[in-house]
Amino acid sequence: MAYQPKFPPEPLYPLSFIRMVRGIPKLVFEEVEPNEMPDPYYSLLVHEGDMTSRLEAYHDEEVKVRKLSSSNDGKAYFREVVLETVGTKKVTEYGAIEITLKNLEDEQRALVLEGKQPLGGILNDARIPYSSAPRAFLKVVPDNFMVEAFGAVEADHLYGRSNEITSYNGDTIARIVEILPSL
Repeated sequence: MAYQPKFPPEPLYPLSFIRMVRGIPKLVFEEVEPNEMPDPYYSLLVHEGDMTSRLEAYHDEEVKVRKLSSSNDGKAYFREVVLETVGTKKVTEYGAIEITLKNLEDEQRALVLEGKQPLGGILNDARIPYSSAPRAFLKVVPDNFMVEAFGAVEADHLYGRSNEITSYNGDTIARIVEILPSL
């Protein structure tokens, strides 16, 4: 029997879902092989770790969440965000996340719902073991909404990834789409 993934097959999920709910047109994108991404995108995206620590190391500054939209049905928490550096407010990522709330402890769940800190930072600070598994690497054509979220885009396309974070026992903690600005 063939392997059946536990997550939706569409690589832009949950960003595609959030944009649909908000009435924002679908993004034009293509899946790419990791080796098709130039540096620094390759080093920032092609790994099995969290993006929070990679972005903080690259920008030499802590990052925080600027929430663009969110919803919570008590089971799953969705948010569309921009990550930006704390001091200089430089935008480091645009994306969306679906977090399975029952798979977090109460303290981490409260921090997630507060909406100020990226999930990777919350998990790392609490020393919660997890696995990060990229599902797809993306080449995205920025639309007007993304340009507005980033403040400006100086490229015809941007790079990103679709990722799934699971707990040590294999439960899905989050599904994420992470798109980086022009670097």
